[in-house]
Amino acid sequence: MRYIKLSFKYLIKNGLFLFLLGLIPAIFIGLVLSPFKFLEFINNYTSIAVVNFGNIFFGVVDISWLKLLFYVLAFALLGICVSVIIGFIENHFRSGKRNYYSFKNYINNNILVVLLNLITISVLNFVLQFLCATLIYLFHLMFAGVNASANVGSLIVAIIIFVLYFIISSIYSMVLTLNIPNMMINGYTFKQSLSSTINSLTKNFINLLLAFLLPFILIIPLISIFNFSGVALSIVNCICVLISIMYYSALVMTAYFDINNINRYDNRKYYSIK
Repeated sequence: MRYIKLSFKYLIKNGLFLFLLGLIPAIFIGLVLSPFKFLEFINNYTSIAVVNFGNIFFGVVDISWLKLLFYVLAFALLGICVSVIIGFIENHFRSGKRNYYSFKNYINNNILVVLLNLITISVLNFVLQFLCATLIYLFHLMFAGVNASANVGSLIVAIIIFVLYFIISSIYSMVLTLNIPNMMINGYTFKQSLSSTINSLTKNFINLLLAFLLPFILIIPLISIFNFSGVALSIVNCICVLISIMYYSALVMTAYFDINNINRYDNRKYYSIK
């Protein structure tokens, strides 16, 4: 609970700035991409007649030639947004003052580190989603057969695979997002920083993982409830992506400073002597 409290404490005081920065990438990603495609698939699985592997794969993975262009634009927007937020929070923690005007410095200093880790997460997601789609398809053939909708057996297996996907992807996403401030602050190479990040998580793994999973308590039911309408789902996607950008940015920085016992000055009170 410690890291959840630290994150929300920071968000309550500085949420408006993070909200404004995250709004554009959240709207773009929510409207043109399907950031929670696997969850949408689980909700729609019983209504899909599976003829071939593509029915499962494209149900789980949001990919096409046009989407590749959208992903490039999404990474550009997200990289700029997260670079500014992370830079702003670091500056705030170190100086105790909010510097809203160093956008260029934040982007120049952080964007390569941010993009490297975000792209790594995306590549791992794609590989894991492909493996999950393959397993779901094989078990679908075993339990339901070709050109048939999911039965109870195949649905249960798909849910189990989804839970495993959810846990595994959360673990490596947690490591790689925490790797961002480690590379940024210490100037490590990716390999050095990753090793250092993993070592620092050993004593705090469960608490951090619970904090990392927290937004999905809201995301999973929202996607499930509004899955009936494409328009409603797009709006919910935008909201969920925005919440994720704000929350994870605050979580990553507050957790990193806490784990490494780095002094924070954002809560320091200034006194004027008359």
